[in-house]
Amino acid sequence: MELSITNPHNYLPILKKTNKNTSFHSIIDVLISSKYKTILTANAPIHQETLRDFWPNAKIESQKKVPYAITSKVGETLFQISPSSISIMFGLNDLAGKTSFEKYELHSEFIERGYDGQLTGVTVFKPKFPAEMKFFFHTLLICLSAKTTMFN
Repeated sequence: MELSITNPHNYLPILKKTNKNTSFHSIIDVLISSKYKTILTANAPIHQETLRDFWPNAKIESQKKVPYAITSKVGETLFQISPSSISIMFGLNDLAGKTSFEKYELHSEFIERGYDGQLTGVTVFKPKFPAEMKFFFHTLLICLSAKTTMFN
């Protein structure tokens, strides 16, 4: 069976500095030097037939009601996707990192990044950030969104 590639299946960030985007150069520098550059710029082929087999068979694996992986069988091959497999595949070296943050830590970080809005709950509004941070969030969301099937 010949596999067809879903196109466009992936959106890659534009990390080039030009005279027209000088206000974004600092964010571009952060993204380029980040350990996440590999995962943001990964252009892996996504095959429709594989997706059709993977998701209907997918199961969430849990321990003590805490999910730790997605497993599925495609043909005769069993696949397991977990935070550790993603970290290893993309060389993130982040398995010992934090998995959650206190609300006050997030609020102080957002204020430091120029957030200009009320921070009373868990909702933040992208328009309340300066343009450079909107660009940063946009890059992360587009490149990692399930809508683009980046990680499907």
